Amino acid sequence: MTDDATLALVAAAGVDDLDLEILGRLATLVDAADPVPEGLIDSIGLALTMELLNAELAELHLVGEPALAVRADETSIEAGTITFTTDVLTVMISVHHENDRVRVDGWAAPAGELVVELHHAGHVETTTSDEDGRFAFVELERGPARLVLRRASDPTMPVVTPQIEL
Repeated sequence: MTDDATLALVAAAGVDDLDLEILGRLATLVDAADPVPEGLIDSIGLALTMELLNAELAELHLVGEPALAVRADETSIEAGTITFTTDVLTVMISVHHENDRVRVDGWAAPAGELVVELHHAGHVETTTSDEDGRFAFVELERGPARLVLRRASDPTMPVVTPQIEL
């Protein structure tokens, strides 16, 4: 809580120093027992941004075998090829694991130049597809990621993929 926020809380609700101490201890206990998951704040920010931009959300289609499941509950598979579809754009990516690094090669249809953002590990990497809709990201760390694709003809209507694990 910032100093201004603390002062406003004290003035509005009659909160005293003892109340602030109790709230501080409670916040510490909650953070220890149930910390905010890594990346959650970034995901919430992206979700709110998508809603504000009226983004087209791509539907996920996996090309893989359930036998490749990496978890016992088989809710996660390590797919080599993933396709995302919307009414306006289809994007296929191929994920290549190279030791502890990842390479993502992608193709978008209909073909055309796109600005492609990869939201990953707390930052955004940007590239531009060629006229055939091809793009790539190299030397990535493993972890959660999502793509945001924008056509030069309509940059205000992005296509956003669901989050995947690289």
